[in-house]
This record gives sequence, structure tokens and C-alpha cells, in this order.
Amino acid sequence: MLLAAGIVACVPAMAQTSGGTGGATPAPADPTLLPQVNVTGDAETAFSPVQGFVARRSVTGTKTDTPVLETPQSLSVITRDQMDQQNAQTLNGAVRYTAGVTPETRGAVGTRYDLLKVRGFDADTYWNGLKLLGNGWYGTPQVDPFLMERIEVLRGPVSVLYGQAGAGGVINQQSKLPTLDPFHEVGIEFGNFRHKQLTFDLGGPLDADRHFLYRITGIGRAEDAQVAQTRNERIAIAPSFTWRPDNDTTLTLLGLYQYDPESAAYGSVPPSGSALPNPLGRISRRFYDGDPNFEKFNRTQGSLGYQFERRFNDVWTVRSNGRWFHLGQEYNSVYGSGLQDDNRTLSRGTAASTDNLDTASFDNQLQGRFNTGPVQHTVLAGFDYQHLNTNYRSGFGTAPSIDIFSPTYNLAIEAPERYLVRAHSNQYGIYAQEQARLGGFVLTLGGRQDWADSTTRNLTYDTTSKQSDHAFTGRVGLTYVFDNGIAPYVSYTESFVPQAGTDRTGKAFDPERGRQYEAGIKYQPPGMSALFTAAVFDLTRKNLLTTDAVNPYYQSQAGEARSQGVELEAKLSVTESLDVTASYTWLDTVYTRNADPTAGKHLPAVPSNQAAAWAYYTFHNGPVTGLSIGAGGRYTGETWSTDNSFKVKSFLLADATIRYDIGQAIPQMRGAEAYVNGQNLFDRRYVASCYYGEWCAFGFGRQVFAGLKYRW
Repeated sequence: MLLAAGIVACVPAMAQTSGGTGGATPAPADPTLLPQVNVTGDAETAFSPVQGFVARRSVTGTKTDTPVLETPQSLSVITRDQMDQQNAQTLNGAVRYTAGVTPETRGAVGTRYDLLKVRGFDADTYWNGLKLLGNGWYGTPQVDPFLMERIEVLRGPVSVLYGQAGAGGVINQQSKLPTLDPFHEVGIEFGNFRHKQLTFDLGGPLDADRHFLYRITGIGRAEDAQVAQTRNERIAIAPSFTWRPDNDTTLTLLGLYQYDPESAAYGSVPPSGSALPNPLGRISRRFYDGDPNFEKFNRTQGSLGYQFERRFNDVWTVRSNGRWFHLGQEYNSVYGSGLQDDNRTLSRGTAASTDNLDTASFDNQLQGRFNTGPVQHTVLAGFDYQHLNTNYRSGFGTAPSIDIFSPTYNLAIEAPERYLVRAHSNQYGIYAQEQARLGGFVLTLGGRQDWADSTTRNLTYDTTSKQSDHAFTGRVGLTYVFDNGIAPYVSYTESFVPQAGTDRTGKAFDPERGRQYEAGIKYQPPGMSALFTAAVFDLTRKNLLTTDAVNPYYQSQAGEARSQGVELEAKLSVTESLDVTASYTWLDTVYTRNADPTAGKHLPAVPSNQAAAWAYYTFHNGPVTGLSIGAGGRYTGETWSTDNSFKVKSFLLADATIRYDIGQAIPQMRGAEAYVNGQNLFDRRYVASCYYGEWCAFGFGRQVFAGLKYRW
């Protein structure tokens, strides 16, 4: 907020002279006056709820409220309606039908983390435009998707806006925010695996003039996991409060408390008996490679944040977002380390870690909207900062082996010896962006300079390492928007990510760099709620760490990986009754350069072909008025193992839902809705991926949920 106040203090002079000399005139008023407030019935903004599947505006691709049609990069928005229809239980579940995304690479295990890929590479997750920072070890944040209004997937490098961000893309989760109109919803849900869930979502004005608004959202969930002997439990609550002293100023405060006392397993199965034949039979999907006598996971997360906006006139606006985030976690795990020659005895190891981390993130922006002659400008300048302070006490050990076909649990397992690490890091960035429109042409230019430093100290072994990096990244994109809603575009964009450590000569590693060329077409038919997108791209990551060719105990920066592909996506409301989403992705991912034997091989856990389609129909007339039915299918093609010695088979999964508005039959129960949702309806047994060495993961079996919601 102090940074925001500083910007506010320096802007009035500009605001007073914005309509003066120099040929600049204010642009037409921005329809997004109050982006922090969801306004029922008002024009859609990049922050507001969306009815149906089709979002027309987004903030993730430009940090300004921009039509998706004018964003020169591939972008998808998963709306709250889509998440509810498909009953998304996790972030991975929410993006299952999205082009360019490979979700659930760890299948039914590893749900404690949001492990997924975009364009073949691990994706970074953001919350309200600020990165969810982890400590690079086991301390990684995860926020429940029920607390979100929308999830936006921006594909390709975006360091020009977000600084340290992976080359594949980012996933930005946007919170449910206070509403101008009263909103109340409670829900209860049951399912197989002893699934039980309670939810509530309440919001509205606190005074007659609607200067003060609130929202409080929460969820409680408990269930057995697919892996035997393990459970998932969660309690999360997210209160928020908005102050609107006038029509040009908003301040929203956001809080979060989330406690995960248990979170399934973080294990695997060996390839033999899962992805590959085993002469002794098939491994059960419920096989647990850990031990409840040792296994432990609980995580507590807390956050306080704010979103501030002040519009001085039709030209100048300042915004500031900030967040403090705390994570405390206990992690004990027993994991498989390799199948022995008898094809049934699995060697095992242990990992244990107590993690604590605190992060602070701020993003401050000055936006101007004006015309110079026939050219319409939206200019953005910003400064952001993120700080991380962490400590973790970790260690690795051994555990007794286990029979994969007849496992025995509750064995005596010795706790590993631990070491203590303390680390902190800082990242500063300044950035500028121009969106210039002349006729149908929209030119997007951006540049950013980053500075990053980190210090890591191992207190047990009395060692210290320091890292300092800086980088410039840019983006240029050109779009032409035809009157008929067709918008072809081309773009070039870059990324950078610092890497800790040194090579065998003691030289610090350079940051990983990424660059992408992309061309595509977007189509939004006038007068129709629909968006069709197609994109082709060439994406390269450089300076990847790989095993040193001279000394295998060190790493070198000889690695390079390339991802090329085609993405197609459609989201549309065919009629008032029918919503449809469909996607197809073709990817060619390969290590183009490496010092180890992976050079020339395909990236593991990334399919060459993916396709998904979902349709949802609501009856508005006739004897079944109020009934809605939905069905979809998800196809994932073959994926390679780490060493490319075998392929994991493709799989096709079916999902379905049926919902009924009870108020249509019983007027006294207006606002009540019952539903049944099924995922992997035919209980297909499949391996999600073999992602590292001897580690593979089974995907989710059939999941069935039945629930009741009441809104008033």
C-alpha cells in the first residue's frame, strides 16, 4: 500500500494536464471502472463472473482489461460455470478440457501439489496476478479452486509481465470477490471413496449505499484417496471486504486460511505391472508404496492481500496489488526406488521435511488510455517486487522393501538424519507496455528488466551459496481485428528463470532462457456467445541443467529443449440451452541438445495428441423444465518414459453430469439444485504417465459425486 500511495501522490499533476497540449485526447471511457467488484448485470469485465463458458475479456495476457480477441497470445478462460458443471475438485480437474495443457501428470497421487504442464513444460501458478512462490523443495502452496471465480491459462513465455516465469506459460487463478448484489449459496456433497464435502459462498453490500461490500467463501472436504491407507482432508475459508468511497476508487482486502491435515500419498508404482507387463500380474491401482507408520503430511496456509485502484480521470488510473503468504508443512514419505529382479520386491527410501516459508509480493501499475490522432493507446508502466524467506529441515533415508502384490504395512522405519537450510530471495522488476490500435490493427509492445538475488545457507554443513542475476525480456505482437470477428495475430515473446548452483569449475549458472514464435487466429462471431482459437508455435528453452559429461557429480548448462505444436479450441453457447467446449492439441517436444543421453529424445509425460469435448444442455420448456445434462470425453495420446525406452499407452475417459432445478417442480424450494456427477464413468484403468526413472502413476478411477445446493 505504501508503494501504491507513492504512485497516487505523483500522478495528480499528470491527471490535471491530461487533456492539454500535445495532441493527446482521452480515450473513450474504459468499461471496467471497478475491476475489483463483481457487478451483476453490468458489462463483462476481466474480473467479473461470466455466464456460461465464453469469457470475452481477460487481464492475464496484458495486465490490462483487454478483449481476448486483441491479446496476441494463446489464452483460455475456465469460468465458474464450467468448473461447477464439471465439478472440478482440483486445479488439474478444472483444466482437463483446455488446449495445450497436460493435467494430472501424477494421476491420482500427488494431488497435494498442482502438477501440470503447458506446452510440454511445467507451469507456474498465480493467484490474483501474483505468483504462488514455493521454496524449491517440498513447501509449495496450493489454493482450493472452489474459492476461485475463474482460471486463466496463458500459453507461452510471459516474463515480460511476470518476471521469473517458466517458458510453458502461467495459470492465473482469480478469487471470488465481493458483490454489489446479495449472493448466498450453501452446498453438501457425497461420493464414493467416502467423499463428504460442505461449501458456502456468501456476499453482498453491508450498507444501503453499497460503499461497503463483503464476501466469505469456504469449503470442508474429507475422503479416502484412491491409494489405499491414505486420505484427503481440507478446510479452507476466504473472506474479502471491499470499500468503495466513490465510483473511481476501490480497495479490496482478501484473506485466506487453509488447513490440509492429510493429503493422500506422494508415491508411485514401478513400470513393470503398470505401464509394462509383469510376468507375475498387474499391480492394483490402490497399491500404496508408503507406510502409514511413517507417512505424514499436513499443511497450513494463511494469506492477507489487497487490491487497490484509483481512477483519476478518463486517462490515468493507478493500481496496486499485494499479498503476504505463509506456509507451514510437515512431510514424511516412503517412496519406491526400484523393482528388484524377482519382479515383486520394491526397494524403498524415505524423505522427511519440515518446511516454513513466508512470501511478500507487490505489483504497482500506472495505466493511461488516450488517443493521438487516429491511434488509440493503452499504456502501462509497472514495478513489482517479491520476497521469499524459508527454512526447511530435511533428510533422506532407507526403508524396508515391500511386496507389490502382497504388501505389508506398519513396519518399523527409522527417521532419517536431517540437515537445516535457510534461504531468502528477492526479485525486482520494472516493465512497460503499449497497446496501440489503428483501425483494425492492434500492436502490442512490451519490455521488462528484472533483478534477482538469493542466498542459501546450510546450517548443518556450514555452507553458503549466493546467486545474483538480471535479465531483459520483451514481447511484440500484432493483431488485426476484422469487423466480422476474425482476428489473426503473430507474436514473439521471451522468458527467464534464475537457476541456483555452480558447475564443476565454480561458475554460477546463468538463468534459463526461453523464446517463442506464435501465429494464430481468433474468431468471435458478432452477436454470438462464442470464441474459436487456433495457434501454431515454436518454443525453445535454453540453458537447461544436465549431467556434466566430464564429472557426473556436477551439472552443466548444456541442455536445450524445443516444443512445437498446434492448438485448437472452441467455447460457445450454441443456443440459450447449450454450452460446448472442445479442444485439440498436437505437440512435438524434444531435447535438442544435452550432455547426457537424453539428447534427441522426447520429453517424458507429454502426449503428442490430446483432444477433449464437453457439451451441457438445459431444458427450459416441456415436462423436464429445469433438467440439465452434460457429457464429455478426454483423450490423451501415448507418452514417453524418461529414457524413451518405452511408451505409456493412450487412454480415453468419459465424464457426465445431470442436474435438476428443484424449484421448477416445487416452487417453495426455489433456488435448490440437485446433481450427480461422474468422472471416468467406465472406470478405465490407465497409467497417467511414467514421469521419472522407475516412477509411474495410475490415473483416477471412477469418481461419482451427488450433491445439493441452495441459493437465495
